[in-house]
Amino acid sequence: MKKKINLNTKYQILQLYYNGASAKALCDDYHIARSTFYKWTKDYPETSIKRARINTGNPVNITRLLSHLKKVETELDFLHRTVTEKMPRKERIKIIDEEYGKESIHLQCEALGISRTTYVNHKYRGKKDDIWYMKREAKYTEMIRSAYETSGRVYGAKKITAILRSKGFPVSNRYVRGIMAKTGLISKNESVFKNHLLAERIMRRSAQSRQPYQPTRPNEVWVSDVTSILAHENYYYVCVFVDLFSRKVVGHSVGKNCSTQLAKRAFINAYNDRHPKKLILHTDNGACYTSYSFNLMLARLGAKHSFSRPGIPHDNAVAEAFFSAMKRETLFVYDYPRSFRELKDRVGVYVKWYNSERLHEHLHYVSPDTFEAEFAKKRKNHKK
Repeated sequence: MKKKINLNTKYQILQLYYNGASAKALCDDYHIARSTFYKWTKDYPETSIKRARINTGNPVNITRLLSHLKKVETELDFLHRTVTEKMPRKERIKIIDEEYGKESIHLQCEALGISRTTYVNHKYRGKKDDIWYMKREAKYTEMIRSAYETSGRVYGAKKITAILRSKGFPVSNRYVRGIMAKTGLISKNESVFKNHLLAERIMRRSAQSRQPYQPTRPNEVWVSDVTSILAHENYYYVCVFVDLFSRKVVGHSVGKNCSTQLAKRAFINAYNDRHPKKLILHTDNGACYTSYSFNLMLARLGAKHSFSRPGIPHDNAVAEAFFSAMKRETLFVYDYPRSFRELKDRVGVYVKWYNSERLHEHLHYVSPDTFEAEFAKKRKNHKK
């Protein structure tokens, strides 16, 4: 049976170790397991052993130790109750930051009444006004600025992130991008592109849809959309402009590409036929509608542009409904169009029939042409 080593002997062994004795020799001489010995070194660091009073001959006074332990516990309880608990948690975390590495985190957190989880969250996901976070941000800011200047102010967030990662610093694109934005570091290559996107974003935000529009006359509000149609294993595109007052298709175009030219061609056909004044055009956020050349054309013709809100297709429901009706009632009823020319002819025939003959529920079951003719007649009689 192994002999139990008392506290006094343990202190003597550790004192020999801290004075330069070999751990292996001490373990062999006193028949101590290595794991047990190294556990002692963690529990009793060198500073505590130097302060300890080692009794070289007399046995340990258990009663005195228990009395001392009770006194220490009472003192700690008093300090926790009167000082620690009344101290803001931020101040306690600050003390641990200042003493970090001098004692074990477990001991420091327990002494100041903070859970280790709370401190770890502070250290690695801390708020921006915390000391550790600010030091880390200052360090990375200098590294990011150095990489940025070294590149001739060309590199953006992604390339600088790659540089820092190659040096062993675990940063994310988002973190680097945030620091660059905060310090005003803008890549030469990205600035033009980002300014274009910013201008486009501002344009869309300032022209967000205020649906539902309720036009009181023709050519007050038009809506537009583009759809794709499969014909002989190729996709072709149809763009329409619909008058929101009469639901009449005032212009359309069929093309092989979904391009700005497709939308401009359909709009010019409608504009030359109708000559609207103070027109509002409502579309989705498609590239053909947000392009610079399309909006420049609208501005020159005096038309205002309204956009659907992102993720809300109902803002452009009228144009969507027309395409749904066209596909149900002509394109998909018979065989699919076998060529681009056939698709173009069938779309033209349907638009003509839709405007002149198809009854529309919204118009109280009359066609768009009839509805506009009745409106013009009422307006003429009212003027008389």
